[in-house]
Amino acid sequence: MKRIRIVFATFIATSVILLPWFLTGRGYCRGSLEIREIFGEVKDLSREISLLNLISGLYLSPEQMNQMLAILRKVEAIRGDYQSRAVSEAHQMEEILKEFREILGRDEEIDQGLIREFRRAKKRGQDLREEFHGALIPYQDEMKSVLNENQIALIDGFKPCIVPPHDTRNPTRIGQDSGDTRMGERLLTRVRQMDENVYQRRKPLLIERHIGKVERHVGLFSDEERAEEESRLADIFKRARELSDLDFEAQKGDLARELKGPHEKALQSRHRKRRGDLDKLGKFLLDPKLIPILEKRLTRVSAR
Repeated sequence: MKRIRIVFATFIATSVILLPWFLTGRGYCRGSLEIREIFGEVKDLSREISLLNLISGLYLSPEQMNQMLAILRKVEAIRGDYQSRAVSEAHQMEEILKEFREILGRDEEIDQGLIREFRRAKKRGQDLREEFHGALIPYQDEMKSVLNENQIALIDGFKPCIVPPHDTRNPTRIGQDSGDTRMGERLLTRVRQMDENVYQRRKPLLIERHIGKVERHVGLFSDEERAEEESRLADIFKRARELSDLDFEAQKGDLARELKGPHEKALQSRHRKRRGDLDKLGKFLLDPKLIPILEKRLTRVSAR
């Protein structure tokens, strides 16, 4: 039952937008249409502003913008088919989660068959996403061929921002130090402060949350990868709990870096890179929001 609750709680935690909940004190429910619309609009506006900052820094020629628009319009035809399939998968997942809610609401144990159905649905969604991005790879390569080396390098170093950096050639001004270990240290400190009974109850959830975070960057683990990661994290927690206070203070930074382990590079990146994913250029320049941005720029150039 404990494992079942962890699976459900982890999926929900990674599938909803938390900001409306913190601001309103209410869940992000279907009835809160106005709330969902305004936060969706804020998210869209933030994305568009980041794209505007990127395009401004690329100094595209009219010929480049026309070529990019042609590529983006071809991508839109593929996107429409994918979106209809994605909506169908989302409806299936919604029905599964409703069953979870009903059973957990009655404080009953969830059947293993339903858990397997949930995992299959989650895997289908991941596979569909990877299939879609695989279909976009040729257009990503085509988009790359439109740009020069300096423009490609700028995109590779670009980080989404609302206020553009003073020097677009030095985008690393935005964001946090990639070597920061404070979050890991705080987690390990909490682990040490728990008494044994609380720790044993909480340990599976702490491990599952960490794995969920990694999966959002690198893709879903296989059963073997998950078991290996669970064992690795449990060992780090155990060593942290066994240290004296003095030794922990001296070693907590190293232990926090161990938490990231082989996934450190992916976890440091603000641009999530999953298996089968597009690279950074494709993520930005195949975004449909670029179509009106480029069209307006071309109109302004033509009017001069």
